Amino acid sequence: MIKIPQKWFAWLAFGAVSLFWGTTFFAIRVGVASFPPFLMAGFRHTIGGILICSYFLLRGYSLPDKKALRTFFINGFLMLVIGNGLVTWAEIYVSSGLAALICALTPLWIVLINSFSGKRENISGLVWLGFLVCLIGQFLIFQDNLKDFANPNYTLGIICIIIANLAWAIGTIYSKNHQTQTHPLFGAGLQMISGGIVLDIIGTMQGEWQILNPEPVAVWMLAYLIVFGSLVAYGSYIYVLKKLPAAIVSTYAFINTLVAIFIGWLWLNETINVVVCISVLLTLGGLWLINYAYNKNLANS
Repeated sequence: MIKIPQKWFAWLAFGAVSLFWGTTFFAIRVGVASFPPFLMAGFRHTIGGILICSYFLLRGYSLPDKKALRTFFINGFLMLVIGNGLVTWAEIYVSSGLAALICALTPLWIVLINSFSGKRENISGLVWLGFLVCLIGQFLIFQDNLKDFANPNYTLGIICIIIANLAWAIGTIYSKNHQTQTHPLFGAGLQMISGGIVLDIIGTMQGEWQILNPEPVAVWMLAYLIVFGSLVAYGSYIYVLKKLPAAIVSTYAFINTLVAIFIGWLWLNETINVVVCISVLLTLGGLWLINYAYNKNLANS
Protein backbone atom coordinates (compact mmCIF):
# COMPACT_ATOMS: atom_id res chain seq x y z
CA MET A 1 0.00 0.00 0.00
CA ILE A 2 1.37 3.41 -1.01
CA LYS A 3 1.77 5.76 1.93
CA ILE A 4 1.31 9.44 1.07
CA PRO A 5 3.69 11.77 2.95
CA GLN A 6 1.81 14.01 5.38
CA LYS A 7 3.13 17.20 3.78
CA TRP A 8 1.52 16.20 0.47
CA PHE A 9 -2.01 16.24 1.85
CA ALA A 10 -2.19 20.06 1.78
CA TRP A 11 -1.15 20.11 -1.87
CA LEU A 12 -3.56 17.31 -2.80
CA ALA A 13 -6.32 19.29 -1.10
CA PHE A 14 -5.19 22.39 -3.01
CA GLY A 15 -5.48 20.44 -6.25
CA ALA A 16 -9.03 19.36 -5.35
CA VAL A 17 -10.02 22.97 -4.69
CA SER A 18 -8.46 24.16 -7.95
CA LEU A 19 -10.19 21.54 -10.10
CA PHE A 20 -13.60 20.98 -8.53
CA TRP A 21 -14.45 24.60 -7.78
CA GLY A 22 -13.88 25.37 -11.44
CA THR A 23 -16.63 22.88 -12.31
CA THR A 24 -19.08 24.27 -9.75
CA PHE A 25 -19.68 27.43 -11.81
CA PHE A 26 -21.10 25.17 -14.52
CA ALA A 27 -23.15 23.14 -12.01
CA ILE A 28 -24.63 26.31 -10.48
CA ARG A 29 -25.47 27.79 -13.88
CA VAL A 30 -27.33 24.62 -14.92
CA GLY A 31 -28.98 24.21 -11.52
CA VAL A 32 -30.43 27.71 -11.12
CA ALA A 33 -32.24 27.36 -14.44
CA SER A 34 -34.97 25.53 -12.48
CA PHE A 35 -33.83 25.50 -8.82
CA PRO A 36 -34.39 28.64 -6.69
CA PRO A 37 -30.90 30.03 -6.02
CA PHE A 38 -30.87 30.63 -2.26
CA LEU A 39 -32.52 27.31 -1.44
CA MET A 40 -30.13 25.57 -3.81
CA ALA A 41 -27.13 27.13 -2.06
CA GLY A 42 -28.75 26.54 1.34
CA PHE A 43 -29.49 22.86 0.70
CA ARG A 44 -25.98 22.40 -0.66
CA HIS A 45 -24.25 23.67 2.45
CA THR A 46 -26.74 22.48 5.06
CA ILE A 47 -26.66 18.88 3.81
CA GLY A 48 -22.90 18.96 3.26
CA GLY A 49 -22.34 20.37 6.74
CA ILE A 50 -24.60 17.81 8.41
CA LEU A 51 -22.74 14.96 6.68
CA ILE A 52 -19.32 16.26 7.76
CA CYS A 53 -20.35 17.06 11.35
CA SER A 54 -22.14 13.71 11.74
CA TYR A 55 -18.92 11.93 10.83
CA PHE A 56 -16.93 13.75 13.51
CA LEU A 57 -19.64 13.53 16.19
CA LEU A 58 -20.02 9.77 15.62
CA ARG A 59 -16.26 9.45 16.10
CA GLY A 60 -16.56 11.05 19.53
CA TYR A 61 -15.61 14.65 18.78
CA SER A 62 -17.24 17.30 20.97
CA LEU A 63 -18.70 20.58 19.80
CA PRO A 64 -16.20 23.45 20.16
CA ASP A 65 -16.65 26.27 22.66
CA LYS A 66 -18.74 29.39 22.03
CA LYS A 67 -15.77 31.44 20.84
CA ALA A 68 -14.91 28.91 18.15
CA LEU A 69 -18.57 28.56 17.14
CA ARG A 70 -18.76 32.34 16.72
CA THR A 71 -15.69 32.21 14.47
CA PHE A 72 -17.28 29.49 12.34
CA PHE A 73 -20.55 31.41 12.09
CA ILE A 74 -18.81 34.61 10.97
CA ASN A 75 -16.80 32.67 8.41
CA GLY A 76 -19.88 30.84 7.17
CA PHE A 77 -21.75 34.11 6.80
CA LEU A 78 -18.95 35.85 4.90
CA MET A 79 -17.90 33.01 2.61
CA LEU A 80 -21.10 31.00 2.14
CA VAL A 81 -24.04 33.35 2.67
CA ILE A 82 -22.57 36.44 0.99
CA GLY A 83 -19.83 34.81 -1.07
CA ASN A 84 -21.50 31.71 -2.46
CA GLY A 85 -25.10 32.84 -2.05
CA LEU A 86 -24.71 35.96 -4.18
CA VAL A 87 -22.74 34.14 -6.88
CA THR A 88 -25.43 31.45 -7.06
CA TRP A 89 -28.15 34.09 -7.51
CA ALA A 90 -26.06 36.07 -10.01
CA GLU A 91 -25.52 33.07 -12.28
CA ILE A 92 -29.17 33.23 -13.25
CA TYR A 93 -28.16 36.22 -15.37
CA VAL A 94 -24.36 36.00 -15.74
CA SER A 95 -22.51 33.26 -17.65
CA SER A 96 -20.51 30.74 -15.65
CA GLY A 97 -17.26 31.70 -17.41
CA LEU A 98 -17.65 35.40 -16.68
CA ALA A 99 -18.59 34.68 -13.06
CA ALA A 100 -15.42 32.59 -12.70
CA LEU A 101 -13.30 35.30 -14.34
CA ILE A 102 -14.54 37.93 -11.87
CA CYS A 103 -14.07 35.53 -8.95
CA ALA A 104 -10.49 35.03 -10.11
CA LEU A 105 -9.77 38.47 -8.65
CA THR A 106 -9.83 36.99 -5.13
CA PRO A 107 -6.01 37.20 -4.77
CA LEU A 108 -6.19 40.91 -5.66
CA TRP A 109 -8.71 41.62 -2.91
CA ILE A 110 -6.75 39.55 -0.39
CA VAL A 111 -3.59 41.56 -1.04
CA LEU A 112 -5.46 44.88 -0.89
CA ILE A 113 -7.33 44.00 2.31
CA ASN A 114 -4.14 42.70 3.94
CA SER A 115 -2.28 45.88 2.98
CA PHE A 116 -4.84 48.07 4.77
CA SER A 117 -5.16 45.82 7.80
CA GLY A 118 -3.17 46.04 10.99
CA LYS A 119 -0.24 44.35 9.27
CA ARG A 120 0.30 47.42 7.07
CA GLU A 121 2.02 45.38 4.38
CA ASN A 122 3.57 47.50 1.65
CA ILE A 123 2.30 47.24 -1.92
CA SER A 124 5.24 47.24 -4.29
CA GLY A 125 5.35 48.67 -7.80
CA LEU A 126 5.11 45.16 -9.24
CA VAL A 127 1.88 44.56 -7.32
CA TRP A 128 0.41 47.80 -8.67
CA LEU A 129 1.45 46.71 -12.17
CA GLY A 130 -0.40 43.44 -11.59
CA PHE A 131 -3.50 45.39 -10.53
CA LEU A 132 -3.34 47.47 -13.70
CA VAL A 133 -2.98 44.40 -15.94
CA CYS A 134 -5.97 42.75 -14.19
CA LEU A 135 -8.10 45.85 -14.65
CA ILE A 136 -7.24 46.02 -18.36
CA GLY A 137 -8.24 42.39 -18.71
CA GLN A 138 -11.56 42.97 -16.95
CA PHE A 139 -12.19 46.11 -19.02
CA LEU A 140 -11.78 44.13 -22.24
CA ILE A 141 -14.29 41.47 -21.24
CA PHE A 142 -16.86 44.04 -20.18
CA GLN A 143 -16.24 46.19 -23.24
CA ASP A 144 -17.21 43.18 -25.34
CA ASN A 145 -20.44 42.82 -23.32
CA LEU A 146 -21.49 46.45 -22.85
CA LYS A 147 -24.89 45.77 -24.44
CA ASP A 148 -25.66 43.30 -21.65
CA PHE A 149 -25.62 46.14 -19.10
CA ALA A 150 -28.93 47.30 -20.59
CA ASN A 151 -30.42 44.44 -18.56
CA PRO A 152 -30.67 45.64 -14.93
CA ASN A 153 -30.47 42.05 -13.64
CA TYR A 154 -27.19 41.48 -15.50
CA THR A 155 -25.73 44.65 -13.99
CA LEU A 156 -26.94 43.68 -10.52
CA GLY A 157 -25.52 40.20 -11.04
CA ILE A 158 -22.06 41.63 -11.81
CA ILE A 159 -22.24 43.86 -8.71
CA CYS A 160 -23.31 40.90 -6.57
CA ILE A 161 -20.38 38.79 -7.79
CA ILE A 162 -17.94 41.59 -6.93
CA ILE A 163 -19.47 41.93 -3.44
CA ALA A 164 -19.32 38.14 -3.07
CA ASN A 165 -15.67 38.24 -4.12
CA LEU A 166 -14.87 40.82 -1.45
CA ALA A 167 -16.73 38.86 1.23
CA TRP A 168 -14.88 35.69 0.27
CA ALA A 169 -11.52 37.47 0.51
CA ILE A 170 -12.41 38.90 3.93
CA GLY A 171 -13.55 35.46 5.08
CA THR A 172 -10.32 33.90 3.86
CA ILE A 173 -8.23 36.39 5.83
CA TYR A 174 -10.51 36.10 8.87
CA SER A 175 -10.21 32.30 8.83
CA LYS A 176 -6.44 32.48 8.51
CA ASN A 177 -6.16 34.95 11.40
CA HIS A 178 -8.62 33.23 13.76
CA GLN A 179 -7.25 29.77 14.31
CA THR A 180 -9.14 27.32 16.54
CA GLN A 181 -8.25 23.97 18.07
CA THR A 182 -11.09 22.32 16.14
CA HIS A 183 -10.23 19.86 13.36
CA PRO A 184 -10.25 21.91 10.11
CA LEU A 185 -12.78 19.65 8.37
CA PHE A 186 -15.06 19.62 11.42
CA GLY A 187 -14.85 23.40 11.44
CA ALA A 188 -15.71 23.48 7.74
CA GLY A 189 -18.81 21.39 8.46
CA LEU A 190 -19.93 23.78 11.20
CA GLN A 191 -19.44 26.72 8.84
CA MET A 192 -21.53 24.95 6.19
CA ILE A 193 -24.38 24.28 8.61
CA SER A 194 -24.47 27.86 9.90
CA GLY A 195 -24.17 29.38 6.42
CA GLY A 196 -26.63 26.89 4.95
CA ILE A 197 -29.28 27.60 7.56
CA VAL A 198 -29.03 31.35 6.93
CA LEU A 199 -29.34 30.75 3.17
CA ASP A 200 -32.39 28.52 3.79
CA ILE A 201 -33.97 31.32 5.82
CA ILE A 202 -33.25 33.86 3.06
CA GLY A 203 -34.75 31.53 0.47
CA THR A 204 -37.85 31.07 2.64
CA MET A 205 -38.21 34.83 3.05
CA GLN A 206 -37.92 35.22 -0.74
CA GLY A 207 -40.82 32.79 -1.22
CA GLU A 208 -38.65 30.22 -2.98
CA TRP A 209 -40.51 27.24 -1.48
CA GLN A 210 -43.56 28.23 -3.53
CA ILE A 211 -41.60 27.92 -6.79
CA LEU A 212 -39.49 24.91 -5.78
CA ASN A 213 -39.98 22.50 -8.68
CA PRO A 214 -36.50 21.61 -9.97
CA GLU A 215 -35.92 19.54 -13.06
CA PRO A 216 -34.01 16.25 -12.60
CA VAL A 217 -30.81 17.74 -14.03
CA ALA A 218 -30.93 20.50 -11.38
CA VAL A 219 -31.24 17.88 -8.62
CA TRP A 220 -28.20 16.10 -10.02
CA MET A 221 -26.31 19.40 -10.08
CA LEU A 222 -27.24 19.96 -6.43
CA ALA A 223 -25.94 16.48 -5.57
CA TYR A 224 -22.70 17.28 -7.43
CA LEU A 225 -22.34 20.57 -5.56
CA ILE A 226 -22.90 18.86 -2.21
CA VAL A 227 -20.30 16.14 -2.83
CA PHE A 228 -17.63 17.90 -4.88
CA GLY A 229 -18.35 21.57 -4.22
CA SER A 230 -18.93 21.38 -0.47
CA LEU A 231 -17.65 18.10 0.98
CA VAL A 232 -14.52 17.82 -1.16
CA ALA A 233 -13.62 21.34 -2.30
CA TYR A 234 -14.80 23.54 0.58
CA GLY A 235 -13.53 21.07 3.16
CA SER A 236 -10.20 21.01 1.34
CA TYR A 237 -10.13 24.83 1.16
CA ILE A 238 -10.55 25.23 4.92
CA TYR A 239 -7.90 22.54 5.42
CA VAL A 240 -5.29 24.18 3.18
CA LEU A 241 -5.94 27.59 4.76
CA LYS A 242 -4.58 26.10 7.97
CA LYS A 243 -1.60 24.53 6.21
CA LEU A 244 -0.53 27.00 3.49
CA PRO A 245 -0.19 30.83 3.28
CA ALA A 246 -3.45 32.56 2.29
CA ALA A 247 -1.79 34.27 -0.69
CA ILE A 248 -0.67 30.89 -2.03
CA VAL A 249 -4.06 29.28 -1.43
CA SER A 250 -5.83 32.11 -3.28
CA THR A 251 -4.07 31.14 -6.51
CA TYR A 252 -6.59 28.31 -6.89
CA ALA A 253 -8.61 30.97 -8.74
CA PHE A 254 -6.16 30.76 -11.67
CA ILE A 255 -7.08 27.15 -12.41
CA ASN A 256 -10.76 27.63 -11.48
CA THR A 257 -11.14 30.24 -14.20
CA LEU A 258 -9.66 28.12 -16.96
CA VAL A 259 -11.74 25.09 -15.97
CA ALA A 260 -14.98 27.11 -15.73
CA ILE A 261 -14.52 28.91 -19.05
CA PHE A 262 -13.65 25.68 -20.88
CA ILE A 263 -16.63 23.77 -19.45
CA GLY A 264 -18.98 26.69 -20.12
CA TRP A 265 -17.82 26.74 -23.74
CA LEU A 266 -18.02 22.93 -24.08
CA TRP A 267 -21.42 22.33 -22.48
CA LEU A 268 -23.27 25.66 -22.40
CA ASN A 269 -22.08 27.15 -25.70
CA GLU A 270 -20.68 30.18 -23.89
CA THR A 271 -18.55 32.38 -26.09
CA ILE A 272 -14.79 32.01 -26.33
CA ASN A 273 -13.37 34.53 -28.78
CA VAL A 274 -10.14 36.48 -29.14
CA VAL A 275 -11.28 39.17 -26.68
CA VAL A 276 -12.19 36.56 -24.05
CA CYS A 277 -8.84 34.79 -24.49
CA ILE A 278 -6.89 38.06 -24.18
CA SER A 279 -8.94 39.05 -21.14
CA VAL A 280 -8.26 35.70 -19.46
CA LEU A 281 -4.53 35.91 -20.20
CA LEU A 282 -4.28 39.48 -18.90
CA THR A 283 -6.30 38.75 -15.76
CA LEU A 284 -4.35 35.60 -14.90
CA GLY A 285 -1.06 37.26 -15.83
CA GLY A 286 -1.85 40.21 -13.57
CA LEU A 287 -2.80 37.90 -10.73
CA TRP A 288 0.44 35.99 -11.19
CA LEU A 289 2.40 39.25 -10.90
CA ILE A 290 0.48 40.19 -7.75
CA ASN A 291 1.13 36.85 -6.07
CA TYR A 292 4.76 36.74 -7.17
CA ALA A 293 5.47 40.21 -5.80
CA TYR A 294 3.37 39.60 -2.66
CA ASN A 295 5.12 36.36 -1.79
CA LYS A 296 8.52 37.88 -2.57
CA ASN A 297 7.71 40.70 -0.17
CA LEU A 298 6.69 38.21 2.53
CA ALA A 299 9.92 36.24 2.03
CA ASN A 300 12.00 39.41 2.46
CA SER A 301 10.09 40.73 5.47
